[in-house]
This record gives sequence, structure tokens and C-alpha cells, in this order.
Amino acid sequence: MEFNGVKMDKMYMQDTGLIVIVIIFVWLVLGLVLISMSSLAPNVLIWDVILGIGSIAGIFVTSSLIAVLVHLKKNRVAIYYEELRNL
Repeated sequence: MEFNGVKMDKMYMQDTGLIVIVIIFVWLVLGLVLISMSSLAPNVLIWDVILGIGSIAGIFVTSSLIAVLVHLKKNRVAIYYEELRNL
């Protein structure tokens, strides 16, 4: 199969868009969970712990997904060439 940069760019943009949507979805779900937990926390200290842990979890998920984006950008040709070759 010939080298098709247009298909690779399209696949890269689709993957990038999907990862961005997942990041947004994670923060929306995390926000909804934290809002619902705020009424269940018996005191401010427990609420602060919940908020801290939730924020740390969101930061780790976001940084992991950004690492995936960087990996896709650096290795775009190798990743998508292999995928297009196997179609």
C-alpha cells in the first residue's frame, strides 16, 4: 500500500478528538460525583479529603491522556502506517 498522508492525518485527528472528548467527560463525571458527595460528607475535613483525592485522580487521568496524545504525535507515521498496511 502506498504512503497515504491524508488518511493518516484523518485518523490522527479522529484519535485526538476522541481523547479530548474523554478528558472532558472524565472531568464532567468527576465534577458530578464531587457535587453529589458534598452533601454526604459529615464535616469539612472529610469533604476536603474527598475533594483532594478527586482532584488528584482527575489530574492523573488527564496527564495520562496527554501523554497518549504526545505519543501519537511523535509516532504518528509508524502507528498509522502499520494500521493502514493491515487493512
